[in-house]
Amino acid sequence: MKITVCMATYNGSRFIKIQIQSILSQLSKKDQLVIVDDCSVDNTVEIIENFKDSRIILIRNTSNIGVVAAFDKSLKVANGDIILLSDQDDEWLDNKVSFVRNFFLINNVDLIVHDAKIIQNGNLVSNSLFAEIGSSNGLIKNIYSNSFTGCCMAFKRNILKNVLPIPIKSGIFHDAWIGILSKLYRFKVIFIATPLIIYNRHENNLSTMKRRSIFKIIPDRINLILALFHRVNNGK
Repeated sequence: MKITVCMATYNGSRFIKIQIQSILSQLSKKDQLVIVDDCSVDNTVEIIENFKDSRIILIRNTSNIGVVAAFDKSLKVANGDIILLSDQDDEWLDNKVSFVRNFFLINNVDLIVHDAKIIQNGNLVSNSLFAEIGSSNGLIKNIYSNSFTGCCMAFKRNILKNVLPIPIKSGIFHDAWIGILSKLYRFKVIFIATPLIIYNRHENNLSTMKRRSIFKIIPDRINLILALFHRVNNGK
């Protein structure tokens, strides 16, 4: 089963080398790492190019389109049987790819979300991201409070025909969109309480583990629900 890893980068030079090393060390020659760089102004692109690895497909945006559109772009290039999402600032544990590949081979499942260890400032703060954010598989639960964490997700290629393109609207995030739509389309989704990455918390994280103000959440949820309803009822 060919693996494609999809990553969006933006000014990630502080962590990107370690993350890419942890990914490439687990990929076979036929696998690929698709990276969409969203106009980084640091040396992120230089670090990526210095790997000189044919498995890396680097797409450099000419304008900043945002993380959701960048992931959408990377997913449209992916040609693996299994797609894994990756952030630019984490680190994969040594058994991640083998675990994921074997899990899909053995089990009748379309999408998995695995657990992660959390570090901050180089120190382990939790052995379970699931425990910290209350991750679970419920549809209504994840519409209300998403626990489809992109860097912990892997799914079969056939899901892409239902989730792409990802709408670029406030309140719609690529990971929640993929996970929730997969549930709505009745793909088999499983949460696995096995940590396979080191989830790195720092001052520049785009995502947050804290609940936002209800005044920001409500309009975002309305946008998400309307977009989900439109996709399921009207297709693309």
